[in-house]
Amino acid sequence: MSWLSNSQPVLVKELRGRMRGARAFVILTIFLLVLAVPTTLLYIAVASTVQFDQFNAGQTIGKTLFLGIVTVALIQVLIVVPGQAASALTSEKERETYDLLISTLLPPWKIIIGKLLAALAYALLLIVAVIPFMAVSFFFGGVTVLEVILALVGLVVTVVLFGSSGILWSVIMRRSLAATIVTQAVSVGLLLGLPFLVFVAGVLIFRDFPPPAWTSSAPFVYLWITALSLHPFIALGASELYLQQGETRLFFPAGENPLVPFVPFEAGNGVNFLIPHPWLLYTLEAAVLSTILIALSIRLLRPINEGPTRPRRGKGAPKKV
Repeated sequence: MSWLSNSQPVLVKELRGRMRGARAFVILTIFLLVLAVPTTLLYIAVASTVQFDQFNAGQTIGKTLFLGIVTVALIQVLIVVPGQAASALTSEKERETYDLLISTLLPPWKIIIGKLLAALAYALLLIVAVIPFMAVSFFFGGVTVLEVILALVGLVVTVVLFGSSGILWSVIMRRSLAATIVTQAVSVGLLLGLPFLVFVAGVLIFRDFPPPAWTSSAPFVYLWITALSLHPFIALGASELYLQQGETRLFFPAGENPLVPFVPFEAGNGVNFLIPHPWLLYTLEAAVLSTILIALSIRLLRPINEGPTRPRRGKGAPKKV
């Protein structure tokens, strides 16, 4: 612990402050309650519909519970994490300790990384709390270990990406409320705006049948799946569908078992290039974007009143001889 205090004092301070109060445990309790209630209702609904199919009842219940748990957990993470990260530095500005923090001997990257890791550590606690719920669905059957691992990877990657966005807006904005609103607006814009734009583009591009030949080219397909894979629900949902089809390879031929509209062409049309699994592409995109957001946060970290200084000239200003 002493090594961590010396290498990341901001992280240690933030973790102590977060875990000492009741707020962290209240949020965790609410998080688990919100996760438990839909899971229970979903179990009751599914169990009543599959009671006449004793052979596949366990697998159906397990698969449905698993998908419901991951969806609810992902929604909650997208609500909690950006808000936690968005107040990381704006809270210092509101307490008027921001200038004192960045005037210490700590380099900017240590401040940003410490604040981000503190927010991510709490988010990881929420993700760990989801594992027992996943274990219940796993024991029912119908869910593989690979699906559980990929779901956890998707949650962690989402936490890092949207937490990095929150840190950036926390550096830019001066108030926690404003930073939280902007961060949530960016998150909602990505979650709702991206599918809308892809839908409009799909209507315009694929309105003719058969579609243009260039829609089966490698550049267009890579651009299309890259845009879709930036959406966590689409990327993880497509990965789940591919896994259900038995596709576990990291890269596979685009013409084999295409998932329309994730891969915008029909099988057997001669395409022979490889495409990455959606979860892998989402992980790579999130890593690149998170690195860019963190680098911008470090670059923009400066005193509130810092700016270019200009010599003031007035009545009492000395004149050049």
